[in-house]
Amino acid sequence: MESKKISNPATVKTGSTHIKKAQAFVMTTFLMTLVFPRTGCGQHARALCTPEVVAFSPGEKMQFDVYYNWGFVWLHAGEVEFKADTTLWNGKPAWRFLSTGTSRPSYDWFFKVRDRYESWATREDLKPLEFVRDTYEGGFECYNHYLFDYASEIMSATTFTSKRNTSVKAIPITGCLSDVLTAIYITRNLDIRTWTINQKMPMAMVLDDSRFDLYILYLGKETITHRNKKTYNCLKFSTSVAGGSIFKGGEAITVWVTDDKSHTPVLVQAEILVGSVKVYLRD
Repeated sequence: MESKKISNPATVKTGSTHIKKAQAFVMTTFLMTLVFPRTGCGQHARALCTPEVVAFSPGEKMQFDVYYNWGFVWLHAGEVEFKADTTLWNGKPAWRFLSTGTSRPSYDWFFKVRDRYESWATREDLKPLEFVRDTYEGGFECYNHYLFDYASEIMSATTFTSKRNTSVKAIPITGCLSDVLTAIYITRNLDIRTWTINQKMPMAMVLDDSRFDLYILYLGKETITHRNKKTYNCLKFSTSVAGGSIFKGGEAITVWVTDDKSHTPVLVQAEILVGSVKVYLRD
């Protein structure tokens, strides 16, 4: 259902804030686990951080539709696409991941989004190598560039925004630290057959020039009906904030992924301060 054009400036300002959150959270809420103990990453945890690649193959493409609930209206606010392929990084075999997110043209007047995320990881075990974020959201520009140096155990983060000058920061590589895009593909390859319902697991990622520690909760298996009326057998997770939240309202996020080796995200749902957001896998 299409909404009517909004003329009240206060309403536009409030709505644009939540449309922005709807777009921004898409890139982070597919994350499920990068399992590690808070005091460091042991041998067992490292195996989970860098799993064998079984969930996807070169050339995979996933597309999603983003819907924002505003009152009684569901707005088709934007679209997100993920691509995975193989390449060479500094002459060595690597994975290249690319994700783009855009607002729909009919809503560009309201809140224009043009997001691009790109990362590279080792071919054999998905260790993050490099990450680039170049985003435009409602007039706000953001650029991140990360380089992971495992010899020195330091990640170099170069960041710039339209409100802040370029800065370079060294972040220690401790635990299963990853950029947000590579983390999506790492988590899809984890073997969760031994997980128990209500098992809580910590995870870590870098966004902008800061590390964020979060956790997820495994909620078991569930059959869901998609917006396209198809049913999917899924594994259900709830992502919550353990500290240093990028979600300032403390929103809980629920993710359903296919109950097979691909662990493809089918539905993501979040309750936010005003309304809610749903992200659906597109056939």
